[in-house]
Amino acid sequence: MKQSGSVSLSRARWAAVGAAVAVSLGAGGFAVTNAIVNPVISSGQRAVFVAITPCRLFDLRPPDLQVGPRGAPLTAGEVYTQPVVGTNGHCVIPAEAVAVAMNVTAVGGSAASYLTIWPADADRPQASNLNWVPGSPPTPNKVDSKLSADGKIKMFNPAGTVSVLADVVGYYADHDHDDRYYTKAEVRSDIVMSHSVLAFVNAGMPPTSVGLYANATRVTGGNGAIEMPIIGPLSQFGVAYGLKSVTYCIKDASGVAKVDTINVERTAVANVDHFDYTDRTAAGCYTVAINDYIGTSFMLTMFLGGGSGFIDITGLTSTWAPAMIVMSDDSGTTVPAGQDPSKTP
Repeated sequence: MKQSGSVSLSRARWAAVGAAVAVSLGAGGFAVTNAIVNPVISSGQRAVFVAITPCRLFDLRPPDLQVGPRGAPLTAGEVYTQPVVGTNGHCVIPAEAVAVAMNVTAVGGSAASYLTIWPADADRPQASNLNWVPGSPPTPNKVDSKLSADGKIKMFNPAGTVSVLADVVGYYADHDHDDRYYTKAEVRSDIVMSHSVLAFVNAGMPPTSVGLYANATRVTGGNGAIEMPIIGPLSQFGVAYGLKSVTYCIKDASGVAKVDTINVERTAVANVDHFDYTDRTAAGCYTVAINDYIGTSFMLTMFLGGGSGFIDITGLTSTWAPAMIVMSDDSGTTVPAGQDPSKTP
């Protein structure tokens, strides 16, 4: 029983490690592949692996085995740049590739040495991808490397000469979707925010009006403006109110003064506006439909134009009615906010 528990614990530990890195075993040792993992961001913001049919990217051995433009070994201290993206050797790697996965083999090393591979636009790291000594058989290893902005890698051999060949088995490509997991409550909240609409209901309570101007107010024309807050009635008996409309009355006017724009803006949310651009000069009352959310205050702005003269405004009121938030699916069907749209009859 004790042995079983130990094995289980060991597996759990390695499972945790495996979530962060991938370990590839080869005849020449092992390579730790950076899986481009960052716990702060979603995997939708990381590169993803795309497997391909293996292809030979390059082979630096003599011309009878050569693949690519070079058929000579790396010399001591040499840094060699190898293109990856595009058509190179027997491979065609798309421009979307940001990293490459390869099986790299060192052949015929004349001295104890190692090979380092890294993005061509970065500083050479203090690391090795393959290691060998004179007389070693061909030494392969799995190597994953990011690419430079122009799709290249560099290779460095510090001692002796060595031929190198590489077969590409896949590449990494950026993707921009968000594949994080969300709770049911988070998803539900997002749906409500993106699909919610206001519905006026008959809750046994009539609409109510809130006066803004009790008496006539004379306003001079010529691009002036009246601005005032609109605050609705408090909820009563659990019934909330939504703003249905704003009504204003013109009692008298002179000259060419006119009401040329009414704007009602939701105070808490910028750029949620309701406009009426109809010019008004004749005596009478005019209603501007609003039909906006409950539990919100508004700001009314009345713009006056027409140059000289004046307008007498009276009876300016806002009308509120019992309302509730409902959800609207893509077909336009509305259901109460607490009900799943998929369950709509």
